[in-house]
Amino acid sequence: MKDLKPIIKSLLRAKTGPLLLLLQIAVTYTILVNAVFMLLQKSEEINVSSGLAESELFWFQMSLHGTREEKMASLFRDLEAIKGLDSVKNAVTLSSIPFSGRGAGHEIRLDRNAVGYITKAAFYSGSFDALETMGLKLIAGEGFTINDERRLFNFGLTVPSGVLITKALAEQLYPEDWQQVLGKTIYLNEDAQPVRGVVEHLIGPWSFWKHRSFNVLFSNVFVTSEVSLMVRMQGTNIEKSIQDVMNIIMQEPLRTVDHLEVLTDLREKAYRSQVAAYNTLKAVVIGLALITMLGVFGQARFTVLKRRKQIGTRRALGASQIAIVRYYVLENAVINVCGIALGVLLAIAANNLLVLHFQLEPVPGLYLAYGGVIIFLAGFFAVLQPAIRAARISPAEATRSV
Repeated sequence: MKDLKPIIKSLLRAKTGPLLLLLQIAVTYTILVNAVFMLLQKSEEINVSSGLAESELFWFQMSLHGTREEKMASLFRDLEAIKGLDSVKNAVTLSSIPFSGRGAGHEIRLDRNAVGYITKAAFYSGSFDALETMGLKLIAGEGFTINDERRLFNFGLTVPSGVLITKALAEQLYPEDWQQVLGKTIYLNEDAQPVRGVVEHLIGPWSFWKHRSFNVLFSNVFVTSEVSLMVRMQGTNIEKSIQDVMNIIMQEPLRTVDHLEVLTDLREKAYRSQVAAYNTLKAVVIGLALITMLGVFGQARFTVLKRRKQIGTRRALGASQIAIVRYYVLENAVINVCGIALGVLLAIAANNLLVLHFQLEPVPGLYLAYGGVIIFLAGFFAVLQPAIRAARISPAEATRSV
């Protein structure tokens, strides 16, 4: 540490170069920490578990014609025919479709007379065996049976038939012990529904929604002029399963089909903009890391070139190569530490603005520490080559240049 005092004096004399590098490190640290945190958040958002057997599922919307009774008969006749196919494991009706942006939601309360609501949730309403068909995992309580299924001609939910909810919603309602929700009555808007079970995951219809994991599942089949069907294939050939289903569906005169999509494709489409933002952020993070290392490398190299005579003189006076390397590494460490310290303050200030104006989560303190370590190591490895090169300057060079 005997070099520390002369290093500080040297840096104070030559303010411009070290100050510019210090500011570069501080700004880079500020952007890097916030960008990495947003990058990880974006990655979690894109790769969030849906709880569904996505690769085995496809959906479509079809029209029904005739009287109420004729629509009902046509729907269940087609469902039975589809279920009988060798290429189909099961088929159900659903009022909402994951990732599609097509769905509806409710305000959720634990007290009907409460002012305001606890949260909002989307709802899925469909056949009694929708849970098994979609591949959802029941982790508490019980699912639906055929006796629970109600067949309706409107979206009335006033009858307390019982619901399944996601674990995320249960944790929101009962943070201390989410299992307390079993058997409790929740109010969807003002309609009472007892909770009979909890599923581990179920993604909502809107990928961009912050409450996309808050969902409620009913066993109600709504028969209207347009119904959505979710089909789970049997085997590995989803194209054959789709073709077999369409052959049955299109036997009905005047039948129209819209939005025939595989769930994996639907997910990709839903997160296309998020993936683009993720890739952009990733490029920014990589670019910043490279710029920082190049800046430190350039500054160290410039310092070496400017001090060749001094380095040669020190070597002629007996300074070892290790001492020269140690000097430049320590000098770089002083600039790095000052830059990181300033960067921490700027990063906190920038994150507070992001939280205030964009409702983002605050950066955890651990990220600030990791960011400091990464920036410091980047600067250390960037300065090594110029420092080693400086140490190799021959003492004879100083004699020739004096």
